[in-house]
Amino acid sequence: MKIHLVGGFLGSGKTTAIANACQQLKQQGLKVGVITNDQGQYLVDSEFLHGKGISSEQVIGGCFCCNYDQLDEQIQRMKASTSPDVIFAESVGSCTDLVATVLKPLRKFRGQEMEGMTLSCFVDARMLMMHSNNRRLPFSADTTYIWEKQIEEARLIVVNKIDLINSSDLPAFKQEVTAKCPDKKFLFQNSLHEGSVRGWLNELEANENSGKLPSLDIDYNKYGNGEAELAWLDEQITIKTSDGTATKLALDFIEGLNSSIKRNGLTIGHLKLMITSNDKQRKISFTTMSSSGAETNELKSFFGDSNELQLTVNARVQTAPEVLRGLLEVELGLLRTANTIISEENIAFFRPGFPTPTHRITS
Repeated sequence: MKIHLVGGFLGSGKTTAIANACQQLKQQGLKVGVITNDQGQYLVDSEFLHGKGISSEQVIGGCFCCNYDQLDEQIQRMKASTSPDVIFAESVGSCTDLVATVLKPLRKFRGQEMEGMTLSCFVDARMLMMHSNNRRLPFSADTTYIWEKQIEEARLIVVNKIDLINSSDLPAFKQEVTAKCPDKKFLFQNSLHEGSVRGWLNELEANENSGKLPSLDIDYNKYGNGEAELAWLDEQITIKTSDGTATKLALDFIEGLNSSIKRNGLTIGHLKLMITSNDKQRKISFTTMSSSGAETNELKSFFGDSNELQLTVNARVQTAPEVLRGLLEVELGLLRTANTIISEENIAFFRPGFPTPTHRITS
């Protein structure tokens, strides 16, 4: 069994790449599984993977490093239930220091059970270009510190979403990035492209000794402050109407929430929503660098008219949790009419706790 640990900041496209990698491995006859990770409990990513028929488990309530025993339990559960050849473990986007707190403990306690372990770090190409051009990222200094440390500790860096970079700028960008970090392997990838994902899988096969990477030199106070400057909000919403307008109302809410966050000058780490209606599902994502999610007209056509629709919301935004919750409540309030029933469940909004690893092996 091989473990591929996948790190990288919020919105870097880890889940999409993992899902497409799993599909390719399944076509090769391999059994695969995914362990998702988040500070919250009701995850859009888990619904997304389930909808694609990919076996998955969750580590919730904190990052892998602070919930190592839960991660180990989920690996063993997956091993007993499906005997996967490959497990992808996707860490929460605000987590770093994975070598010392996850890879090395896995090698120490479970090394004999594993054929190989790797660590990949995903980074949005547009954010890396900003950083390379000495432009300030749209996060606080301490949150940016996490982003930088994620890149520093991994040898394999997947520069994702290169299709969103101007093609004329790409050659110089690639040359500059690789020249600055000659000790790292950079993959420039569009995770929606089969060939790109195949290149990542080939690189994982060639680098199965990532457990031997050096541990980070990291300031945990800066790390903890950076996480605490991000608000987490999760909830599940049901919209019921009597006139078939549930789809329209949901899309109005989604666009309204994204616009409200931007209008208030707040930085989105990731805003993920799963729409479920008429036995169909669609994931919508807004990230730090995106101006909009999926096209509204296409989604209206996909779902059609509906009297009932469910939304799962995972919002990670640089603000206070109560501010984020307030913005969502305002947008939901705009939907409430005599013909509309809005219900909310499993509401949680909070700041992540201070990172306290179960194990930290530096040697």
